[in-house]
Amino acid sequence: MTHAKATTVLKREASKAKEVLLQRALAAYEEALISNQIFSIREAARCFNVPRATLQARINGRKSILESNSDKSWLDDAESQVIVNELIHLAEQGFPDTKRHLRNRVNAVIQDKLGDPSFHVGENWVDRWLEKWGKWLSTYWTTSLDSVRARALNPGVVHDYFQKVEETILKYKIEPDCLWTMDESSCAFGRSCKTRVVGQAGKQVQHAQREAGPACSEGW
Repeated sequence: MTHAKATTVLKREASKAKEVLLQRALAAYEEALISNQIFSIREAARCFNVPRATLQARINGRKSILESNSDKSWLDDAESQVIVNELIHLAEQGFPDTKRHLRNRVNAVIQDKLGDPSFHVGENWVDRWLEKWGKWLSTYWTTSLDSVRARALNPGVVHDYFQKVEETILKYKIEPDCLWTMDESSCAFGRSCKTRVVGQAGKQVQHAQREAGPACSEGW
């Protein structure tokens, strides 16, 4: 799976690099036309090491594969970026999303946009979407906060926790009488399971708040 993902990323990067060269060749050809210079399509293709037929097609108005794929995407980049930011925020709070929940989130956005409550993306759509946004997102097996609680009491973690609490209170305008506390037994959220979740790329571990309980392992 990892090798397949790496191959996909390499192909995407190669496609982007090829597109950059095509855009440069196209710009050079159009600039030559404007200035009445002699610069044929064949010469432009050779100078920028791109296929002449592909450059000719672009000059004739054909869209790139990247543009065509973007047009066919159910979510535009702005909508995807909102979801990416939300996923990172949830993971930082200790409540990372699973792929199943992410798919439900995406379906809700597209259903609202299309006005079609029956719409659902395909089973593999989320995998392709995560690959596209792999610079910002990655998948992890969660580590229960129960298992790391004894190592968590340090100034950096405590400061970060209270900063997040303060930001949450201000953002949602939570009244003082709605604030609750708990003792060292923690707060129960569910079974203590390892789960495959989505979090910010580049981390070594993704914590998820769970109730202590029997060990188990869940997929997506």
